[in-house]
Amino acid sequence: MNFKEIIDNVVADGAAYCDIRKEHWNKTALTLKDGVPEMIVQGEEEGAMVRVLYDNGWGCVGTNDIDNLEKVAERAFKMAKKSSEYKRSETDLADIQINRDKVKMSMKEDFREISAEQKLSYLKELESLLDRDFVRSTDLRYRDFLVDKEIITSEGTHIQLQIPRILTYLIITGKSDTIQRASEGYGGTGGYEITEKTFDKAEIVLDRLETLLGASTPPSGRMPLIMDPHLAGVFSHEAFGHAAESDLVASDNSCLKGKLGQKVASDIVTIKDDPTMDGYGSFPYDDEGTKSRVRYLVKDGILNDFILDRENAWKLDMEPNGGARAEDFRVKPLVRMSNTIMEPGEMKFEELLDEVSGKGVYARSSGGGQVSPAQGTFQFNAQEAYLIEDGEIIRPLRDVSFNGFTLETLQNITGITDELETGIGHCGKGQTATVSDGAGHVLISEVMVGGRE
Repeated sequence: MNFKEIIDNVVADGAAYCDIRKEHWNKTALTLKDGVPEMIVQGEEEGAMVRVLYDNGWGCVGTNDIDNLEKVAERAFKMAKKSSEYKRSETDLADIQINRDKVKMSMKEDFREISAEQKLSYLKELESLLDRDFVRSTDLRYRDFLVDKEIITSEGTHIQLQIPRILTYLIITGKSDTIQRASEGYGGTGGYEITEKTFDKAEIVLDRLETLLGASTPPSGRMPLIMDPHLAGVFSHEAFGHAAESDLVASDNSCLKGKLGQKVASDIVTIKDDPTMDGYGSFPYDDEGTKSRVRYLVKDGILNDFILDRENAWKLDMEPNGGARAEDFRVKPLVRMSNTIMEPGEMKFEELLDEVSGKGVYARSSGGGQVSPAQGTFQFNAQEAYLIEDGEIIRPLRDVSFNGFTLETLQNITGITDELETGIGHCGKGQTATVSDGAGHVLISEVMVGGRE
């Protein structure tokens, strides 16, 4: 029995909606730690997710047993009926255009044709560039994966996709009076050709570690802070982007609830989430078969849009914009970001420095942190940082963190440079999603900086 027949049978039994998302994955994972291969994994897997909506209840079942998908669909249907009995709120799907399309995202050099030995040699070549007296340990990680995806819905949408992604992480540690760690990653949506640009990251991560080993502890208190493009991109993704995810908005777990059309940032701030641009989070259709498009979340300081799947678009009476993504066939799609960008401004970096009178901090690259989309709060750590005094960079700092309220901080942005740099990452929300983020250098006129002075 083909997928359409399975879907038709479920709908004939009374389901309001059904879709099947079949996926075939080809994956490679390599880890080289201190010159020794710790992991070499290559493999393929295949499976499917069946979703059924009955009345107000969902049934979602993932399986790698493609041959028995009819029984899986029956399980999903029964689950949806049972769920509907206990559901207290109504749910439905906002309408979308019925799409029938086949898209292969390009690879100039197919990484499936590169042997594991060649990929390991690539990591060893990278490691040779990290041979410095101050480097105590190296950890290099390579990942590639190609997914062939087919999405069929009871409404008539039929999408076939092929999406390749690849990345490399460089992590090095050293010790002075404390142990310091520096990391840098590079990757994207494409083929093995992307690895060529990773070699440029070796010098960056070496300079970062050497700087940290000679850095001092930072000041603390409210002061100006300049974020580099990587950290500003992470801020845009973590502090603001999660709050703009429509499932959090619809469930009253976002500080942006009820603020559509209102001013939430300074006039110079525009933040978009764009799965159509070249990035690690790119895709032509989301996992519900909705065609991807750019979402301008903030436009000139005004909250303009949310990231929307079909269910939460219906709840918020808005138009779906391709915001449904699943980690793989085992799980249902969730509302997720793609490539989240704070758009460039008009200033130069030297002009941002000139705006800092007295004491301030220049923070570079993310070292982790935490956010609360509901409360609208954040705390971030910078991998490296520098003290600014009266517009001059004075000395390197380490262990710099800063925190505050997201909307207050967005209002305190007084300068953005005219360049754009992007980075890559994996975003966790119960599932992992491939994402990019980026910005120019961003000046926050006042934020709480944590330190030891």
